Amino acid sequence: MTLETGAAQDIRISTTSWFDPFDPTLHADPYARYTAAREAGPVCDGPYGLTVLTRHHDISAALRDNRLGHGRPTAENRIFSFLGQDPPAHGPLRRVAARFFSPSAVAALTPRIGGYVDELVDRALDLGHLDLLADFAYPLSLRVICGLFALPEEDHPWIRERTPPIGRLLDPAYSISDADKKAARSAAAGFVAYLLQQIEHRRHRPGDDVLSALIADTPDALTRRDLIPMCALLLLAGYETTANIIANSALSLLRHPDELARARTRVRRGQLDRRAMDELIRYDSSVQITFRTVQEEAELAGRRLEPGRPVALLLGSANRDPRVFPDPGRLDLDRSPNPHLSFGAGIHYCLGGPLARLEAGLALGRLLHRSRVLGLTDPQPRHKDLTATIRGLAALPVSVA
Repeated sequence: MTLETGAAQDIRISTTSWFDPFDPTLHADPYARYTAAREAGPVCDGPYGLTVLTRHHDISAALRDNRLGHGRPTAENRIFSFLGQDPPAHGPLRRVAARFFSPSAVAALTPRIGGYVDELVDRALDLGHLDLLADFAYPLSLRVICGLFALPEEDHPWIRERTPPIGRLLDPAYSISDADKKAARSAAAGFVAYLLQQIEHRRHRPGDDVLSALIADTPDALTRRDLIPMCALLLLAGYETTANIIANSALSLLRHPDELARARTRVRRGQLDRRAMDELIRYDSSVQITFRTVQEEAELAGRRLEPGRPVALLLGSANRDPRVFPDPGRLDLDRSPNPHLSFGAGIHYCLGGPLARLEAGLALGRLLHRSRVLGLTDPQPRHKDLTATIRGLAALPVSVA
């Protein structure tokens, strides 16, 4: 199935339920289209033969359904193959990595991350303005994750430059243009070579860092082939999504002055509390869509699907489903319960979720606590077309005092 264009597309939309998760115009404001898709039904058709799930109940169930997997990695997306590992291979790899990102392990990082945030806030207050994405969220999230892997600070800009082309590989290979695949392969090859150098260096000179521990503690469970995709996912996907959580959340608060004022009262020990952070993450998630492939015949939301069928799960739509969230379009920092799906569910629940929540809570909490004034200098910041998976801003210029 291919996406129709022009008048033909308009006719199809008016006669059947259709949703294109790869439409670049979706980034600017996807939520009205999510609402239309949910109201049309729990299942939509999409390009490339996609079956698109729109409602929280069905998406939550699909995330936990082992009949849906990621399929075999392609030549392009092999660098992120840890993300796509299905049972039985997935379990041992995940258990090895999980202990470094458990809530208790992450909580121990609070002083270090808080120190990074204070340095960035000091600089912002001295200048009186900043791009909250480029000058705050990205430097923070990159420094945190690279610090965990003990990657030299002088390498951080090099890593940052390679993220956009490699980040395209978070989308299914069938949706990526040949030009983007070529750019991604080139950037990924350079990054793989860099990681191999780091792995060999740590084998001979281990340190107190995640990469050294992975090598030392699991010589049999993790081969070099396994280490590369695991590290690539944690480094690249992890810091990109966290930076966008921080910026998206800040924009949400700046557009809701009452909730911004409430947020200032919800800072405890320099950190925005968890209930407020979960609402911000629900309201405008940095991860909007995830993709699966049917591995065994399955029925999803009343539709029977054959093996090989690609499926899109609209996480951003699930997070605005009125069947689960009363008045879902309202930002409410006191919302409870809040079973958002921004970090996924099931065996692929985001390993970095606790770290992302902590970073964002400290970043926003200390910025709000230490500033009297925080305001948008561009009332309509532009969203970038990075991937269908990730929703993020191109820039977020703000004034601060």
